[in-house]
Amino acid sequence: QVGSRANLFSRRSQVPGQVAMAMRGGMKHKPPIPFRALEKVRVRPNSLVQICLKRVAENFLTYDNLDKKLGRKQLEDVYAMLDLDMSLPEAATRISDENYWKRRTQAKHRNAQVEKHGMSWKQTFLELDLQEALEKLPITFDYTGPELEALKQQVHASRLHIFQLSIGQFPSHIDLSFLFDALPALCSFSITYGNRRLGMDYERAMFGMKISDAQYLARNIRVSQTLVSLALPCNMIDDELVKVLMGGLSYGHMLTHLDLSHNKIGDRGARRLASLLDPDYCLQTLDLSDNQIHANGCMHLGAHLAENMTCAVLNLRLNRCEDNGVSHLFQDLCVNKYLRTLNLSCNDLTVRCLPYMNSMISENATLTELDLSANPLYQAEAGDAAAGATMSNQFGVFANCLMESKTLLRVDIRQCGLPEEMAEQITTTVKHRELRAKGIPVEAYEKSKVAPVEEEEAPEGEEGEEGVEGAEQVEGEAGEAKEGAAEGAEGEAEQEEKQEEEGVEGAEQVEGEAGEAKEGAAEGAEGEAEQEEKQEEEGVEGAEQV
Repeated sequence: QVGSRANLFSRRSQVPGQVAMAMRGGMKHKPPIPFRALEKVRVRPNSLVQICLKRVAENFLTYDNLDKKLGRKQLEDVYAMLDLDMSLPEAATRISDENYWKRRTQAKHRNAQVEKHGMSWKQTFLELDLQEALEKLPITFDYTGPELEALKQQVHASRLHIFQLSIGQFPSHIDLSFLFDALPALCSFSITYGNRRLGMDYERAMFGMKISDAQYLARNIRVSQTLVSLALPCNMIDDELVKVLMGGLSYGHMLTHLDLSHNKIGDRGARRLASLLDPDYCLQTLDLSDNQIHANGCMHLGAHLAENMTCAVLNLRLNRCEDNGVSHLFQDLCVNKYLRTLNLSCNDLTVRCLPYMNSMISENATLTELDLSANPLYQAEAGDAAAGATMSNQFGVFANCLMESKTLLRVDIRQCGLPEEMAEQITTTVKHRELRAKGIPVEAYEKSKVAPVEEEEAPEGEEGEEGVEGAEQVEGEAGEAKEGAAEGAEGEAEQEEKQEEEGVEGAEQVEGEAGEAKEGAAEGAEGEAEQEEKQEEEGVEGAEQV
């Protein structure tokens, strides 16, 4: 019995094993059902490398020479995790990754344009941040305070990446020597002394350049060896300040662009500035627009331009050169062979300067742009209105010179009082010359001008067609109404004729019935007479019988 029980137990114990073997052999293992939503939500723990890189980013300032210790991909990950509010002197010295500076620039200066800053995001941020720091300096600045020390540290940290500075407002009047001495690559500098928005706190002393500012700036220009562009607009610079500034400008042999627009420079200042057009200098652009230069200053500028070989752009817009000064300038430009752009708009030029202008346009073979807008050149009198538009007077010669010139590609003669036909002809001819110089087909340009006009005229034509169709429809409706009225009148006439015919027939029928009635009455009377005669005859016969 013990043996039989052991065998039975061994058989029972073998049954589950056999069942499991059968299930393994006969049925395949099913994979778990995937849930994509759960897979997206699933959070995977960071790898050890990521944890280490995050730790390095948090303590970035405590490490040195990370570029030698980490790979390129790891270093990019560290830069991507860095704090954007890191101290600027440390960041400018340690970080050169463009992606980091791009994120930092876009976070602080949303409208920054990297194209204007050498296509470098680091240069863009450092230049804009330094400009903002200088514009926020208070009027009363403490030279011994921590603010100046922090500014010097910022300038020192970004000294190799500052190439241009454009300070829109500078309320303080401190010496900027620390700026020019610490920036070895500064090429372009623009500054406007004063405040932009003062509201009710306006004070005359808060605007414009002072003599001390001009002295500091003259010293800095004299020391700088890389400055090629200087702009001092809207600084209320007069002839005395020009005299102080010339102490530094006379040493600026590397200067190529000078902008002194929107100031109060007169003839004496223009005479001093004209010396910068001598062969010892390489000035290419001179902007003196919106000043107080009269004929004498214009004459000196022209005298120095006659032998100049570098200046390509001269802007004298919004001055008072008048005919006398401009006539001498045109005579000197007949000799000049390097000036490309001349702006003389708003200088009160009249017809008296036209002979000199015509000779200049004919003899000068290098001038490509000429702006004469807003000058009362053409003032036609009552009796000379027809003769002014002819091609035989000075205006005709002027128009011929402009249209026959082979070099002028842009001419602005708006608001000069010229006849519309002459102005349109000159503008079209010069524009076609510019298109040919650029290799643009004139026909394609004219088609492009005609296309918008046709598009504008198309809706008007559609409205006109709709109006014609509507008129035709109205006319058709009127014609149909007339035809209907005519048909109605004809129908009424026919109906009246029918009624008349029916009336005649009815009258004839009535007459016939009356005639029949009369005939019936006559027949009845005759019958009664015959009957009475018969009765009388019967009565006579009866009486005879009786």
